[in-house]
Order: sequence, then structure tokens, then C-alpha cells
Amino acid sequence: MSHSIWQVLQAGQRYAAIWPHHAVVAAMTETRVVPAVKFAAQWMPAAGVVNFLVQWQWLGETLLPQAIVSSLFLLSLPIQGWFWLGRRALSELDPRLKHWYLELAQKLSVQPRSKPTRMDLARLLRKALDELPPDQH
Repeated sequence: MSHSIWQVLQAGQRYAAIWPHHAVVAAMTETRVVPAVKFAAQWMPAAGVVNFLVQWQWLGETLLPQAIVSSLFLLSLPIQGWFWLGRRALSELDPRLKHWYLELAQKLSVQPRSKPTRMDLARLLRKALDELPPDQH
């Protein structure tokens, strides 16, 4: 299934928004990546502008191309994070996670999807954390 870059970026933003911050998923990569991407989205635009202005002020116009490139890199960091999260969100679950997904769907009495993605798992995890007692996650 092919997705446009805009669909992948939007999926990454949605995935970051619904990913639960809970001890149950503490060992998963997303638990570390989502806060980093949110931090980058909040602070990298300002850091990119300050980086450009400081380099331009101190180094002058002779090194302007380097200042532009380094500032564009800082501005691109949140986009890179959302893209990574979007690709991850749209990927199918591996067998171990699929088993966990099916188990949670059964406990919540939800009809599972035939080919669940990580986004489906995140939604189901969010619902399970809200509805199930702690010993059944």
C-alpha cells in the first residue's frame, strides 16, 4: 500500500498524539521517540531561526550558505520525526505485537482488523488503558 508523503506525515502526527505514555509500553521505541518529536516540534523552529541569525551576525555574509543549510536542518528535524512515526504507524504488526493486539481486542470485545497496523495497536492500547483494570493490560 503506497501512501503520499503528506499522508505519512499526518499519520505520524496522529500517532504521536494517541500514543499512550504508560509503563505498559515503556520498553517500546515509540515511548522515547514521541516525546523527542514533540520537543523538536516545539523548539526547533526557534532554534533554527536563532541559529541563522547568530551565524549571520558573527560570521557575516561569507558563510551564509552554511548558516542556511544548518538552519534548514534544524527546521527539518520535526518533519523527519513525524515521517518516521508515520511510516511506523502505517506498518503492519509483527507476530508478537499482533498476538497482543488480538488479546486486547478480545478483552475489550472489539472486532479486530485482519491486518492491524501499529496505529490500530495504539488506539486499542489507549482504549484498554482507559477501560481495563491494570492487571489486564
